[in-house]
Amino acid sequence: MHRASLVLIAMAAACASSGTTPEVTERAAPIFSSAETGTLMGSTPASASASFEAPAAAVWAAVKKTYADWGVPLNVENPTTHQIGNNQFIRSRQFAGHSMTELADCGSGPEGPKAASYRIYMSLLTFVTPDPSGSVRVQTTFVPIGQDVTGTSNERLTCGTSGRLEQYFLDAVKANLGKA
Repeated sequence: MHRASLVLIAMAAACASSGTTPEVTERAAPIFSSAETGTLMGSTPASASASFEAPAAAVWAAVKKTYADWGVPLNVENPTTHQIGNNQFIRSRQFAGHSMTELADCGSGPEGPKAASYRIYMSLLTFVTPDPSGSVRVQTTFVPIGQDVTGTSNERLTCGTSGRLEQYFLDAVKANLGKA
């Protein structure tokens, strides 16, 4: 899958709407479109959101600290559009102190869950949006894509998210408020 496709998935996921706090919102993302095949839809990306009663700058710093604590280099950091994160990085077996099988579902094979052995290409993007009421809404989206590294295929497969990573992220932001 091309980088542009990953960005498309991440952008579609990041634009999902949010409501009450916390919430997981889902929307199918197009992963490929052509005149011959039409539009192919990937698994449904999910976003989780929470509101924080803190200044926007403090919440932004806590989000940034969470990315640093998790060892995720930032390739998106735009306070003007309220977006921060990384739309393409790779992890295998574990991420943020959790087993990849707890975070992503890439299906199962004879050896068990494929996420345990796959290389996982990830997009983790967060919107930090001040609310007119004075609170700050944090919405984060995780999109995993797996690749079997044991064979000869270079094919990448769309994986699903369990929703846990998104909630772990929001919990870490809350813990980092005041520490950043």
